[in-house]
Amino acid sequence: MPRSIVMSRYSFTALALGAFALAACGGEPKPADTAAAVSPTPAAAPAAGPEVLITSPKEGDSTGTDVTVTLSKSGPVTIEKAAGTKAEGVGHYHLFLDTATVADGTIIPPATAHMVHIGTGDSTYTFKGLTPGAHQIIAVIGYGDHSAMAGKRDTVNFVVKK
Repeated sequence: MPRSIVMSRYSFTALALGAFALAACGGEPKPADTAAAVSPTPAAAPAAGPEVLITSPKEGDSTGTDVTVTLSKSGPVTIEKAAGTKAEGVGHYHLFLDTATVADGTIIPPATAHMVHIGTGDSTYTFKGLTPGAHQIIAVIGYGDHSAMAGKRDTVNFVVKK
C-alpha cells in the first residue's frame, strides 16, 4: 500500500476512535458539572444587625462652627429614651467627636464635650463652637444602660471653615 493511504487509514481510525470516545462519554463535560465539583458550598449570609447612619454632615462637607448631626438607623433596633436598663434591640444614639469609641458591650463613659449621649431618643444633636479644621464624628448605638450595642457604626470626616 502506498504510504499516503496507510497514513490516511491511521488518521481516519484515530478520528473515528476519538468520536466514539466522545459519544460514549456523552460529549464535552457540562459547565455545571465542573463548577459543582470545584466550587465549595457557599456559607449562609450573616444576619443583618443594627446600623447607625450619619445623614448630616456628609463625608468631606465644609461646615460652620456649629454643626448639627442628623442620624438614622436601620436593622433590628428601636431608638427610644434611655431607660437605664439593657433591653435587646432597644437603644439610643451616642456621638464621639475627635475621640476613640468604646468596644461593643463596654459602658460608654459619661458625656463630655467630645462624647455625647443622646438619651432623649432624638436623632439630632448640635455641636456648638467647633474650632476651624478637620473633625471626625463616630456614631454608636447604645442600650438604655449606656453599653455599646454590637452593630455597624458610622464615621464622617468634615472640615469646619473659619
